[in-house]
Amino acid sequence: MNIVILGAGKIGCYLASVLSNEEHNVIIIDRDNKKLEKISKESDVSTLSGSASKWKMLDDLIENDPTYFIAMTGDDETNLVACSIAKNLGYPYTIARIKEMSFLTYSRLDFRKLFFIDHFIGAEVLAAHDILKTVISTEDLSVENFAHGIIQMRSFKIPASWDKKSVPIKDLDLPEEIIIALIRRHIEDKKDEIIFPHGDDKIFPGDEITVIGETKAMYNLHQVFKIPQYLTSSIVIVGGSIVAFQLAHILEKFDVDVKIIEKNEYRCEELSDLLPKSTIINHDGTDLYFLASEQVQKADAFVACTRNDDTNVLISLIGQQLGCKKIISLISDISLGPILRDLNISFSISERVNTANRILSILHGETILSIASLCENRAKVLEIKVSAESQLCGIPISELSSRLPKKLLIAAIENKGRVMIGRGNKVISPHDTIILISSPEHIHDLQELF
Repeated sequence: MNIVILGAGKIGCYLASVLSNEEHNVIIIDRDNKKLEKISKESDVSTLSGSASKWKMLDDLIENDPTYFIAMTGDDETNLVACSIAKNLGYPYTIARIKEMSFLTYSRLDFRKLFFIDHFIGAEVLAAHDILKTVISTEDLSVENFAHGIIQMRSFKIPASWDKKSVPIKDLDLPEEIIIALIRRHIEDKKDEIIFPHGDDKIFPGDEITVIGETKAMYNLHQVFKIPQYLTSSIVIVGGSIVAFQLAHILEKFDVDVKIIEKNEYRCEELSDLLPKSTIINHDGTDLYFLASEQVQKADAFVACTRNDDTNVLISLIGQQLGCKKIISLISDISLGPILRDLNISFSISERVNTANRILSILHGETILSIASLCENRAKVLEIKVSAESQLCGIPISELSSRLPKKLLIAAIENKGRVMIGRGNKVISPHDTIILISSPEHIHDLQELF
């Protein structure tokens, strides 16, 4: 496949390297010749010096028959405009990296349609949500985010104090923004039972249940299901990266006391304006004595969130030396994962890896965007793009039972940033993103269905 990437920053270069390793033909464009020289030495990619505003350059590249134009610069507006130019010049598919949440969420304007963009990649937002689930979710068995973090899946065990085992799910008076997507029930001396629940099914104490819904509604599940909750009230973040900003922005909404330590003075001024509820400190976050004087060990969580893996590992080790309760390190080199795990340090994958994984899923199939496994692979959670040709469009979910496998549940529908839970009266439309849970044997049928 022929692919054009705009932007030779860290994310663009990492993506180019990954795609080149998958034997795609990659051309990367940037105005910085030093960056281009570096990537050409490290990876088998072609380079081109220039900017997206020079549309003639993009027009000339049409001769190479490119399938994808991917805008990966650090500027949202540049990425939007570049994708718009590329699409109008005849590039079949466009992908834009976006940092500003307002472009990703529902509004009066459909920015995908306005700028002719097939896929948005909110990498920093996804990375921030990955850290968030480690910080906040103390009782979860697993957590996954979908649709740029708008939709979340959480699995957890129902406590012995649950007193509604005789009440059908349809009568539980659950929040409208969530749906029970799966039940795993332990049966003595037998294989665990996997239930794709319907309204008449019931939840018993000891069941492991999977809930899917709007992310903002998921953080109150402990109240609904009477799960003991150990709330995070304070967090120290070292590094003022975009991921750190997105994480702090989310935590502020939960009234968590956030402290960010960043050594760049100008970046500290920016963060102070953007995060009015957070404390921003201008200092080197690898200074052990300074961190000790700030008593970072008293915070509920300590996050190493700079743009450099080695620095993050060092900061995490300092946090461990100081006795921090919970330590999370942001990394892009996944080979560091086992080492951090052995050191009892949690880790989250950086925006570079998130971006590459998401784009690879797009390139490998226009229908299935992502897949997560549950219950030792006895169930799959899939994020699927509905095609304009799907025969399921325009039909209420309640009338689709005869066309869908029994072990399949449509949990949520995302339409232009707006989330709808998969109730019976909801209708699937072309180009919607749907989150469904299914038995693995049905996966091969889904591309044909949707």
